[in-house]
Amino acid sequence: MPGPLLTADGRPLRAAALRTRRTLLDSLVTELKTTPYRDIRIADVARRAKTSPAAFYHYFTDLDAAVAALAEDVACFVSPVRTTGGLDREAVAQLVEVFFRFYRANRTVLRAVEAKAAEGDERFTELRRKIYGGLNTSLVMTLVGAYPRAADRDTREATAASLTLLLTSAAAQQPPQAGWSFAPDPVRAAVVDLVHTAIARRPATPLTTALTP
Repeated sequence: MPGPLLTADGRPLRAAALRTRRTLLDSLVTELKTTPYRDIRIADVARRAKTSPAAFYHYFTDLDAAVAALAEDVACFVSPVRTTGGLDREAVAQLVEVFFRFYRANRTVLRAVEAKAAEGDERFTELRRKIYGGLNTSLVMTLVGAYPRAADRDTREATAASLTLLLTSAAAQQPPQAGWSFAPDPVRAAVVDLVHTAIARRPATPLTTALTP
């Protein structure tokens, strides 16, 4: 169970301090929506929160610490699918839809976490693993039908990790960020097909067949 929130130097926060800390985090979210992460200045976050940079450093050692606090606030994804074995396409579609909604609701913070994890920051890599752990575990369970042997464990886990990456990448590119010239629905349907193909272990349609009129 998480302990009490602390200042940057380890002291417990009282009610007024908790409100200031929350205001700073909300201001950071607003900045993240309009400014690339690397271009955000603590002075701008503090100004938006109507406080000072010194107040920011009272709660966070640096900008990364504040983003990590935001990530800790993001509820870990809870998969709607809790079964061992294969899934039909309808259940896969439900999983994809629920995950895409989860990502949309937390897009600003998740994109910052993804960026820091991509840089090799272990703290954010672990936060990413924690946030998406429910999705990955759910996929591992569903892959038991496709890879049932104990010796297939590595294959199940590697496939689940790959599908998690597919889903997070596709969710991150939802409009308006994607700049696609076509509607997002066909992309979502394609993601559903790819995940279902992996879970059902069905051979993919050969490209030459798929392109035949």
